[in-house]
Amino acid sequence: MKQKTLYLLIIGLLVLAIVIVSGCIEEEASSEPSAESKIVIEAYNISIDDVGVDKLYFDSIKVLLRNEGSTLAKIDKIVLSSGKSKIEDTLVGSLNPREEKEASLPTYSPLEKEIGIDEVKGTISVIDSSGKILAEKNITIQIPIARIGDTIPNVGADIDKHNLSLTLLSWKESNIAVDGPYVGDEYYTFTAKPGMKFVILIYKFQNNWIRPQETPYLDAGEIATNKGYIYPIWNPPLGIHSEEYKPRKATPEEIKTLIGDSGGYEDLLPEESVKGCVVFEIPEDQTTIEASIAYVPPLIKYGEGSK
Repeated sequence: MKQKTLYLLIIGLLVLAIVIVSGCIEEEASSEPSAESKIVIEAYNISIDDVGVDKLYFDSIKVLLRNEGSTLAKIDKIVLSSGKSKIEDTLVGSLNPREEKEASLPTYSPLEKEIGIDEVKGTISVIDSSGKILAEKNITIQIPIARIGDTIPNVGADIDKHNLSLTLLSWKESNIAVDGPYVGDEYYTFTAKPGMKFVILIYKFQNNWIRPQETPYLDAGEIATNKGYIYPIWNPPLGIHSEEYKPRKATPEEIKTLIGDSGGYEDLLPEESVKGCVVFEIPEDQTTIEASIAYVPPLIKYGEGSK
């Protein structure tokens, strides 16, 4: 009897030992890290090419990725998104453990922006083929801005202009605008349509280069108003035959105060300057917020002007 009891006790102890050892093995196995990839967005660099009143255009968008995991990471795409707008790169491929790779997102599509803001909030997302987000980073893109009184260097750099600056002198609202010169070096005054007004932005080109150069003709651009509407640069559609604007010859005082000349296609010697202006036509009940002009990189913010 005693021998049987001792036998059962030994069997019980063996079973208990097996259970304890098994539990330790399972705990040790569960404490070991599982093999997986871990993508980190180490850095990013965004260069802005041009700013529209409701869009951002990029010169380059670069994202540096690193796989800090222990297995191969397969990446389907990188997405830069802001609101409903996004830019994608689908040519990233895969990253080995501890490998770094710089990805360049395409720049042929702009990113939308809200009117009146000074910065764009966005997100960089790294996504695999199943749609899983492997890494994500919230970013802020500062919008280059110029205000009345500022001097903008290197205007027209993308059309081979060198050290040509543009100084924003003033802006004003008026029911008339001057345009010219026409044949015979004549300037004409035009009256805004009923319910509309002109917004005139006056600036100065200056040649800061060591050689003579020609100023660009600023004939493309847009202005945004407090109602969120956007209007193009105004030019009389049929010149002096634009009867809906009641053209007449401008007085010397009108030419002096309203300029009328874009300042474009002027040959400037080093240190020479010339005044010019662009004109917008907007409804009378709206106020200006900001404008974008071709060849002028920053967004132009309107402050207090003359009315």
